[in-house]
Amino acid sequence: MNKAIITKVNCITFLLIYEEEQLVECHPFLDQQSIQIGNIYIGRVEKVVKNIQSAFIRLDAEHVGYLPLNNKPALILNRTLPKGLISIAENDYILVQVEQEPQKMKQAKVTGNISLGGKYIVLDLQPESIGVSKKIKKEYRAEELRKLIAAQGKYGYVFRTACEQADNGCILAEYDNLVNEMDGLIHKATYERKIGCIRKGKHEYLAIIEEYGVDRIDEVKTDMPEVAEALKDIVSEVTLYEDKEYPLSKMLSLETEINRLLNKKVWLKSGGFLIIEPTEAMVVIDVNSGKSIGKKKKETHIFETNKEAAKEITKQLRLRNLSGIIMIDFINMEEEAHKQQIVKCLEQELRKDKIPGYFVEITKLGVFELTRKKIRKPLHEIL
Repeated sequence: MNKAIITKVNCITFLLIYEEEQLVECHPFLDQQSIQIGNIYIGRVEKVVKNIQSAFIRLDAEHVGYLPLNNKPALILNRTLPKGLISIAENDYILVQVEQEPQKMKQAKVTGNISLGGKYIVLDLQPESIGVSKKIKKEYRAEELRKLIAAQGKYGYVFRTACEQADNGCILAEYDNLVNEMDGLIHKATYERKIGCIRKGKHEYLAIIEEYGVDRIDEVKTDMPEVAEALKDIVSEVTLYEDKEYPLSKMLSLETEINRLLNKKVWLKSGGFLIIEPTEAMVVIDVNSGKSIGKKKKETHIFETNKEAAKEITKQLRLRNLSGIIMIDFINMEEEAHKQQIVKCLEQELRKDKIPGYFVEITKLGVFELTRKKIRKPLHEIL
């Protein structure tokens, strides 16, 4: 059973996701956050820097975002480009959407491919882009969905996992609503011609639940009435927790859990431990045998400790939302077969995470290198 809990401690709202009673994701949201993923802006191109293949886009009076030049804007508002070629120049007005939060000294990353998401469909500005979620395992249903929308229109779309069990009429109704919303958004942008946010993204707890998969959430529990109201038509079961004498955060021992997730030392059941050190350039993780005592021969014991560590590391990456370059120094293994089994274990565990993560290589010094896509700020940076 998968469940989500949404509660507030001081000025921070937390979304916690549990799988089989185990906490697997922890997302804090600051109430005063102004730029969030999904916000759509009319932006002005301030500078095009070709040697780093990026353009810097003025979003509003306070914020600048960066747009990779290979992510070409689908809509330039102030001029018609010759022969339909897509290119941008300084002082162009373009429509952009935030796809990655600002992190430390880096501006928010924006994209020119605007997308609108619903429960069943994500619509975007690339008409040739039509797809079905890879999590829909039944091929006959995937093929049925590809043929559901009769004629390819001016927008691209992806069928989400929730479509697998959904009524086709509900899917088509949502598609029509999203098309009308996109039409209205483009019309507004075309005539607005003033930089700034023209559409706020969904509240982050709702966006993350949709990314995780609404159909995968069996229950949402919250002590915030406005959240229960917002989710009642989206999630199958929403429970409003109303015990004022014993708060939901106290019942979950949330402050203790957060302190544990901010601690750089993580103990393993075997007696070994991890040291997790996020740095400016990368995340460095050291695996130590600690108090681990094995009855088997040394090499086998080391391998089993490393395998336990590999599973815990991928769990901690997800819980702490650590991303970018990740370097892991496992206890030294002599046998090549053991190293490859650790690689296989890492790859299997990374597939459980909705945020893309990949094994890269074992370096010449025997360090295991991973990468995980940066989307939102890590837990330690927010808290």
